[in-house]
Amino acid sequence: MKEKKINQIRKIIAFIIMILLIIGFVKILPTFMNLVTEEGRAEFENQIENLGAKGVISIISLEICKIILIFLPGEPIELVAGMCYGPFFGLLTIYAGVIVSNILIIFAVKKYGTKLVKDVVPEEKMQKVEEMINRHPDKSEITLFVLYFLPVLPKDFITYIASLLPMSKSKILVISSVGRFPAVFSSVLVGSKILMGDIKAIIMIYLITYIISGTIAIIYKKKFAKESKKEKNHE
Repeated sequence: MKEKKINQIRKIIAFIIMILLIIGFVKILPTFMNLVTEEGRAEFENQIENLGAKGVISIISLEICKIILIFLPGEPIELVAGMCYGPFFGLLTIYAGVIVSNILIIFAVKKYGTKLVKDVVPEEKMQKVEEMINRHPDKSEITLFVLYFLPVLPKDFITYIASLLPMSKSKILVISSVGRFPAVFSSVLVGSKILMGDIKAIIMIYLITYIISGTIAIIYKKKFAKESKKEKNHE
């Protein structure tokens, strides 16, 4: 009964947040449409300045909700942070949300264990990550870092699974925070370039990010494939 109530509460919270996001999106859509003009961009900057601390708190809160609830898309929040506060302060704003949410997840999982993770993370995703980590348990830290590092891979559910590992809270926090950096930074940087109307820079940022992360993913895959072959040959 207790688990059912928790699941119901979580669904209600998620539904409310989704409704609020939809309402927010509809409200700010005309503003985003105006960003193609210099006047529109200047107006947007004035609106952000008028928000003051409320704007920062809103973005941090959205980032925390996004990571904890795992199903909300992260890129739009990071793009908005870059648009509102530029690459440096936008990155700090997003990372405030990342660190707070990661701490909350790590402590919650360490306290409540596998039950909590199974309630939140889809079973197939949990199995995939566990398979990758269990294949080379001595390299679990590297595997986790690579999983966080790849921009195309959803990361929020990984923190839940990582928190089940026999690894210190501080180590999980560092890996989950540092590993996200390329994906978060590239999105925030793109957001700042949107406000400048710099399309060439946006294309270049995404291109460089995906080339670097793709190369690392291929190297990682080949390396572990070779090690798996060696292990099989020794058996």
